[in-house]
Amino acid sequence: MVRLEKQVQTKRRVNWWFLLETVLLVGVFWLSHGSPPPDVNESHYLIKAKHYWNPEFAPTDFFLSSADAHLVFYWAFGWLTLLMDLEAVAWIGRLFSWTLLAASLVSIGRRIAQPAMSGLFVGGLFVVLTEYGHMAGEWVIGGFEGKTVAYGLSFWAIRASLDRRWGVSWVLGGLASAFHVLAGGWIVLCLLVVRAMGVRKELKLPCTQEWGCLILGGVLALGGLVPGLLLSSGNADVAAEANRLYVHVRLPHHLVITSFATHRVVAFFSLVCGLGLAWFFSAKWRQDEHGVVAGLATTSLLLVVIGILVTLLLGNDSPIQHSLLRFYFYRTSDVLVPLAAAVLACVVVFNVSKEIGSGIRLRGSILVLLLGIYVGESLHRRYWDPRPRGDVLTLPASRKADPVARRDNTMRIHRHWKLACQWIRNNTPSDAIALTPLRQQTFKWYSQRGEIVTRKDMPQDAISLLQWHERRESVYPMVDDRRGLSRVSNDELIQSCHKYGADYMVLTQFSEESRNRFDGDFRVRKMFPPEGKFSYYAVFRVYGSK
Repeated sequence: MVRLEKQVQTKRRVNWWFLLETVLLVGVFWLSHGSPPPDVNESHYLIKAKHYWNPEFAPTDFFLSSADAHLVFYWAFGWLTLLMDLEAVAWIGRLFSWTLLAASLVSIGRRIAQPAMSGLFVGGLFVVLTEYGHMAGEWVIGGFEGKTVAYGLSFWAIRASLDRRWGVSWVLGGLASAFHVLAGGWIVLCLLVVRAMGVRKELKLPCTQEWGCLILGGVLALGGLVPGLLLSSGNADVAAEANRLYVHVRLPHHLVITSFATHRVVAFFSLVCGLGLAWFFSAKWRQDEHGVVAGLATTSLLLVVIGILVTLLLGNDSPIQHSLLRFYFYRTSDVLVPLAAAVLACVVVFNVSKEIGSGIRLRGSILVLLLGIYVGESLHRRYWDPRPRGDVLTLPASRKADPVARRDNTMRIHRHWKLACQWIRNNTPSDAIALTPLRQQTFKWYSQRGEIVTRKDMPQDAISLLQWHERRESVYPMVDDRRGLSRVSNDELIQSCHKYGADYMVLTQFSEESRNRFDGDFRVRKMFPPEGKFSYYAVFRVYGSK
């Protein structure tokens, strides 16, 4: 009886530590990635989800009218856009996905090493390693979209595999694949390889229940797979050209290793070496679950090798290469290698601290130093540029030498952008279309109106992808090896508006010439800013476009 009471008390204490570490890790996510919405992909996915549930939202926008690829995500969360504004939906989604991710990482950490703060150690180190050690630009912690939910579910699937609850793994993996067929699907494949190796070693086939869960997981995964398959064109030439544009025009920085930044490749392979060292130093404390996590990372590295071989052996002119590289061979290693490195580093640090008798002092010091530097650097960066990350990466920033003046001027540019978008929102019909600057991705978020084309909002179906490319080349032609509306003549701008039914143009005004660009042109009227007021962005009404 006394022993049973002690076990209950220990379990309660573990649960409290689990809750505390989860809350602390969510706090790390918020401090490091809690910039105002929209984040990089929120202005893409949440806008699409809103249009899915309310077709009257920007009804004439080219991208929003294209095929829907993430139906499970839209059905699970898109309806929230009917009840509240986009910013609120983004924060609710972030809190949900961050909690899902944090809880799974903490649970993995506590399963690997029981002492307090092991979950926070694994989760915190994982965030740092994915931030600085990725190769292909894959991220896990950030804005709210389908893959953040998929990764949270995938990590819970990995956690279940550590307890050999493979049936639970297959169901969770299938659900993750439904939210994002590639993010979840590749991790399921890695789990299948690890499970197959275990079956071969044990010479024991899975039980009937596990086979049933595997089938159920496959059925759930159809929620992500079927919409993806429906995006393909029946015309082989159209599909081949769409694959080429997808891989080599729009996303080579994610899909083609020869296009990756050199420092990113070096950082990733340094991380791989670090993983190897962690595996070596953890040998004396190694358990079966350590092998599962390391096996997942190793399998993801095999996908990297396949991606490299496909790229180099087939060549950039090969339609087969284009069709294969669409499957993101590098994204899974950007996730599973940092996870395995964090787990094995936790094993080494926690066991070494136990053996030398330093206990929580060594672990706590490393954890505070690690997260303190990381969070401090993130807060410092956000202090000097507090704009939403969706705007940080695309809108112009001030070049003033003084940091305070540079920050103030950058925020002024951003404020003028939002005011121009809000003028469009408040003074134009819901079906209005605008021609917008090349390097922005938040016009629809702020204005809730359509636009001719943007670089970020690339449709997923083959036919629309070709149309997207045609629009982009037409509206933003290459002039002197550079793109930008400032390089396009007034006649060409107006012709683009007439061709694609745009009644408005939003143009930058960073020079005296640009501020007087359409003076005396009866075809265009400046609507914003008001007469006598200054703004870095102007809204023009184009006549005769419809």
